[in-house]
Amino acid sequence: MYRLQRLKLQSLLLLWWTAITSAYRPLPSAALDKLTSLSVNERLLVNGSFLAPLLVPRVAGTENNVKVRNFIKDRFEKLNWKVEEDKFVDDTPLGQKEFSNIIVTKNPQYASRLVLAAHYDSKYYEHFEFIGATDSSVPCAILLDVAATLDQYLDTARVKSGLQFIFFDGEEAFVEWSDDDSIYGAKHLAEKWEKQVVPTGKYHTSKQSSMLDTIEVMVLLDLLGASNAKVYNLFRSTSWLFEHMGDLEHRLVTTGNWRHDGDEFDEPDMIFDTQGVDMFHGQIQDDHIPFLIRGVNVFHIIPTPFPRVWHSIHDNADAVDATVVQNLAVLFRCFTAEYLELDVLGHQEL
Repeated sequence: MYRLQRLKLQSLLLLWWTAITSAYRPLPSAALDKLTSLSVNERLLVNGSFLAPLLVPRVAGTENNVKVRNFIKDRFEKLNWKVEEDKFVDDTPLGQKEFSNIIVTKNPQYASRLVLAAHYDSKYYEHFEFIGATDSSVPCAILLDVAATLDQYLDTARVKSGLQFIFFDGEEAFVEWSDDDSIYGAKHLAEKWEKQVVPTGKYHTSKQSSMLDTIEVMVLLDLLGASNAKVYNLFRSTSWLFEHMGDLEHRLVTTGNWRHDGDEFDEPDMIFDTQGVDMFHGQIQDDHIPFLIRGVNVFHIIPTPFPRVWHSIHDNADAVDATVVQNLAVLFRCFTAEYLELDVLGHQEL
């Protein structure tokens, strides 16, 4: 019975996503040019204003974790976004720890929203200080950049959905990854939102909606910023988003909005492998799991295999490829603008 219900649910989800994607309109090259021109290169350098404050050990429950949390909150408060903290205390193998997820929302009045997420804590190691540049300082800095560059376009009434960023705390295990020692923040928030009822608005149904029901898709970024990374399609329900992201990457290349360090005649270093093998059978443990098992559509953006520096002392500023980071920032900026159908050309026909 459970398997049959699950198959029916998957079929309904695919029909729903098909209906949504039929209205998905790629941005013209002029819009891609405009969005790329918004880049402020200094922000995402290892000594830049967005990335440098994140390149510190920031284990959950520590003073540095609080400093990074306040830095992220401050950036969004200056943009006048709605800023919330989801604070809680949980048991860990090293005793009770305080955690705090950061939730920031633009246009909170919308009935549904696109969610972009990453974790801001770093892993605890007894014998060395772990920076976690790719894990996940760079993803967090990219989210800050998306907000800063698109904020001016998000006040228009033509925006399709709300936009929300979640910075998870406590993703990393304190001792060894397990169901009890990992993704503390994601588990807490998913359980909380599952119980939080929201008004159904004009779409009246007999079923009450929860905060989870208002998430159109959760895009989770992790382990990004190193060279030679490849991202594969991990979920059938968001395959259309993966294909669109790959198509967008190719359009940025063909319009001259994709940087590469090699000879101009060399093949550009592409990140999304749309020609590779879909990895639906794989299950990478990450912050998306508590949301996925509760029915949230997930677009998980994580390299496979993981970067060579993963969970090592070498995942520091030296592991960051500046060109890759700048390309990713433009890619996610354009992806978000395209998904929300932002009018970046001043009411011209898109």
